[in-house]
Amino acid sequence: MLAGFPEGGMAHCGWQSISIAVVAIFVLSGCGDSAPPPPTAAQAGATLKSHIDRTLKIAMAADMKITDPGGKDIPCGNGKYKRTYAAQARAGIGAKDSEIITLALVGALDSVAKYELIDVAVNLTEQKAVSKEYRTRITLSSPGEGRMEARGETECLALK
Repeated sequence: MLAGFPEGGMAHCGWQSISIAVVAIFVLSGCGDSAPPPPTAAQAGATLKSHIDRTLKIAMAADMKITDPGGKDIPCGNGKYKRTYAAQARAGIGAKDSEIITLALVGALDSVAKYELIDVAVNLTEQKAVSKEYRTRITLSSPGEGRMEARGETECLALK
C-alpha cells in the first residue's frame, strides 16, 4: 500500500482521470451532435416541390396544374425567407368522395417522406403535415368532388 492512497486507490484515480479526459474530448469535439446544418430557403423549397409532385403522382393525380410555382424568396423578418409551392389535379383514382381522396393523398405523402400529421380529426377533407427534418409544411386536401390539392411552405430559413 502506498502512503496517502487507500488500497487500489492509485489505479482508481488513474481510470477516473482517463474517463474524465475521454468525456471532455467527446464534449469538445461535438461527438453525438451530428445534426446537419439547416437547409437554405431554396434547398427546402426544392424539397417541398419534390415532395408535393411525388405525392400527387403516387396518389394518381390527373391533369395536374401548378397553382403556385414557388421559387420566390418571401421575407419572414430577421433576414430569413420562406418558399411556397402548390398544385391541383383531378383525382385519377376514380374516387369522388373528398375524404377518400384526402386519405389517398396522406398515404401517398407517407410513402414519399416522413411527415407528422397535425390537427388530424379537425377536418377530414384537409390534412396538415409537418416535417421537422425537411423544414416543410404541406396541406393535403380535396376542395371538391373528384379534386385533389397539395400546397406547402418552408419554415423561415436563411438564404445562404
